[in-house]
Amino acid sequence: MSQRQLDDEIRQAFAALTRPPGPQLSGRIRDSLWTRPATRAPLAVPPLPTVLVAGLLALALIAALLEGPAVVRTASAIGHGLNGAVSRVLTPPSTASSRAGHPTSAAHPSPAETLSAPPSAAPTPTPAPTATPTPAPTPTAPVATLPGYSCSVQTGGGGQSTMSTARVGAQSGYDRFVIQFDGPVPQFEVTLQNSASFSQGGGPVTLQGAAGLQVVLRNASGAGVYSGPSDVKPGFAEIQEARLLSDSQGVVQWGVGIAHTACFHAWVLGSPSRLVVDVAT
Repeated sequence: MSQRQLDDEIRQAFAALTRPPGPQLSGRIRDSLWTRPATRAPLAVPPLPTVLVAGLLALALIAALLEGPAVVRTASAIGHGLNGAVSRVLTPPSTASSRAGHPTSAAHPSPAETLSAPPSAAPTPTPAPTATPTPAPTPTAPVATLPGYSCSVQTGGGGQSTMSTARVGAQSGYDRFVIQFDGPVPQFEVTLQNSASFSQGGGPVTLQGAAGLQVVLRNASGAGVYSGPSDVKPGFAEIQEARLLSDSQGVVQWGVGIAHTACFHAWVLGSPSRLVVDVAT
C-alpha cells in the first residue's frame, strides 16, 4: 500500500470517529434537555470520561500508523460503536419515570383490554303452561219455584163452577194432585190428617198410605159434567191413592192417601182453571 492510500485510510477512520452526530440525534438531545416538564426529575446521563475517549482515539491513530489498513478498519468499527453508544445514552427513554419515591403511573390498557366482554345471551323465557279452561257445567232444568209448603189448613178460591176432570203426577221434589174446572175455581179447603181413613156415605173408608189430605170444594158440582176418574192409585213416592168421596148439594169431597205425614201447598192456576195440591216428597 502506498503512503497516499494509508493517509486516506487514516483520514477516513478519523472522520468516522469524530464526525458530528446526525440531525435526528441532535433533535433527541435537544428535546431531552429542553422540552421535559419542570416537575419531572432531570434525565440522569452517565458521565462520559473525556480522557478515555481521547486515549482511544490516540491508540487508534498509533495502531493505524503501525499496522496498516486492517487496524484502520477496526478503528473505524470502534468509532461507529462509540457513536451508537453515545446516541443510545443521550436518547430519552420512551416512557418517563415518575418522581423519586412515588410509584409510576399505570400503563394505559391496550385496546383489547378496553373492550368489554360480550354480554351473555339472555335466557330464553320458558312459556308458561296455558291453563285449560274448565268447561262450564251444563245447566240443569230449574226446579219449579213454588210458594212455601205448610202443614196447616189452606184455603182459597171463591167462584162457582163444575168439575171437568182430575189427575195426579210426579214431579222433582213433590207429587201433584190436580182438579180442573169449567169455570172459576170454587172455594176450597185442604186439611192434613194423620191417617188415610175418610168418611164416605156415612161410613169410614181407608185409602192406601199412612196419612191423608182431605179436599173439600163448596159451590161446585160434577154431576152430569165430570168425566174424570173417581179412584186413582198411582203408587208415587207420596201420593198413594186419590178417591172422589162425595158430590152432593154443591159440596164435593176428595180423599188423598199419602205415604207420610208431609207438608203441602194448595194453589190456583188459570187457563184452564185448576186447583193444584203439591205434596213434598
